[in-house]
Amino acid sequence: MEQKQKRQFFAEFMLATVTLFWGATFPIVKEAICEMPVMAFLWVRFAMAAILLAMLAGRAGFASLDRRGWRIGILLGTLLFLSFLFQTFGLERTSSANAGFLTGLGVVWVPLMAGPFLKKPAALGSKIGVGLALLGLFMLTWHTPWSLNTGDLLVVICSLFVALHIIGLDAFTKGYDGRALTFVQIATMAVWGCAGSLLFEPVSWPQQWTGSLIFAFLITSVFATAYAFWAMTTYQNRTTPTRAALIYTLEPVFAAIFSIWLAGDRLTIIGWCGGGMIVFGMLVAEIWPIFQAKRLARKAL
Repeated sequence: MEQKQKRQFFAEFMLATVTLFWGATFPIVKEAICEMPVMAFLWVRFAMAAILLAMLAGRAGFASLDRRGWRIGILLGTLLFLSFLFQTFGLERTSSANAGFLTGLGVVWVPLMAGPFLKKPAALGSKIGVGLALLGLFMLTWHTPWSLNTGDLLVVICSLFVALHIIGLDAFTKGYDGRALTFVQIATMAVWGCAGSLLFEPVSWPQQWTGSLIFAFLITSVFATAYAFWAMTTYQNRTTPTRAALIYTLEPVFAAIFSIWLAGDRLTIIGWCGGGMIVFGMLVAEIWPIFQAKRLARKAL
């Protein structure tokens, strides 16, 4: 039992490092897209990550993919690309701290969407979590007169695509090698980004490889994409889904910390309370089923 607990602790530590890198990307990407267009940055980032993931998957991993697996990977990659696209364009127009908190709303939307898509109606705790998160959203974006600015709205749309991607992973991915399927998703994102950049942007390749841009590609492609998906594929099944989801709520916390440290962002007191309310809403949505299961177990005794 002690060995099992050590393995679970190490797995959860690895998942926590994923949220650390995810949180760090918000101020880094915000700076990088000042040097090159959004879709150009995205396709280069994902192309680099796809090459690394292809090497990780190997021939054995790709052998698990049939035509359906490729179609699923392309669909999920498209959803994931849309989430990154809205998030990155949103980062141009809002603070990286706000973007971190608002992206985390995806954890809250999942139980609501699971009803119509997976025939799994949202529990009471999920509905309470959504209410708290929406209140947090109102507080985080508070100013007089109140309105949701364009950047915040784009990141909220991003969080909806994040939720759809999570639901797609739950519904379609069983039986496929995780690394190979992840490669298909990331490669799909690179193709979409390259096509969009060629069609709509003046340049599709870095005009100058500055130190900050190289650093941004290193962090986002190697650590926040290839490493993150490898760690999730390898270690998430060594803990419970609920504990993993709770760990992922660290992402907006790290995003706020790095945004203040690296980008000089500042949140008002009511903004901090709003961000905290969003995280609290996520925790309620994830922890509620645990208490409900324990209560039912006690009744059964």
